[in-house]
Amino acid sequence: MKGVSFNGLRSYTDLGLVLYSKTISPPVIRTTTVEIPGRDGNLDITEALTGRVTYEDREIIFAFRIPKPKKEWANVYSKVLNSIHGKKMDIILDDDPDYYYTGRVAVDEFSTNRNLSEIVVKCLVSPKKTYKTGIKQTVAVSGTKAITLKNDGLPVVPDITTDKEMDVTFSGKTYHLSPGKNRVFDILLPQGSTSLTFNGTGNVTVEYKVQSL
Repeated sequence: MKGVSFNGLRSYTDLGLVLYSKTISPPVIRTTTVEIPGRDGNLDITEALTGRVTYEDREIIFAFRIPKPKKEWANVYSKVLNSIHGKKMDIILDDDPDYYYTGRVAVDEFSTNRNLSEIVVKCLVSPKKTYKTGIKQTVAVSGTKAITLKNDGLPVVPDITTDKEMDVTFSGKTYHLSPGKNRVFDILLPQGSTSLTFNGTGNVTVEYKVQSL
C-alpha cells in the first residue's frame, strides 16, 4: 500500500493512516522587476543577482483516512498529532522513493461523518527535493589536480573539505580554501559535468546532493 514516511514513520504501518489524496504545489518563482519611466513594461532582473532563478517554499497537502473502527479514531488522531504535528521532518513519498522533501509538518483538519474519518496534513517544504544518496569524491593533491564532477539536477553549491590550505579554480576564477569544511557560494555546479582544479598539497573531499524541483 503506497503512502508517505515522515522521518521514517510510515503513514500506514506506524501512524495507522491510508493515503487518500495528495497535492504537491510547484514552488513560486521569486521575481524582481524594476519600473523604468519611458519604458514599455517593467525590466525583469530576476536572475541579475544570482545568475539563476530562485524559488519560494512549496506546499504539500496529504489527505488520509483512518481504516479502523470509529471508537479508535480519536486515539489515532492523537497519535498523529503527537508524532508529526509542528515538527521539521524529511518527507518521502512511496511513488517518488529516491527523493525527500524537507519542511515543517502541520496536522490541519480532522473531520468525521457516520462512516469515514479524514485527517489532512499540510507540509511547508523547501522548494527543491533532494536525492537521498549524496555524491562524494576524495582526491589527494600534490601540486595541481583537476577533478570532474557530474550533477544530474539543479545547480548546487558543494561542500569542500581539505586538511591543508590550498586553492581551487572554478570557471576561470580561483578561491582560497582553509583547512576544514568550505562552502564557496560562487562555486555553483551547473547541470552536467564540471571541472574543479586544486592547487596545493593535501587531501580534498567534495560532497553535494543532487536536487530537483
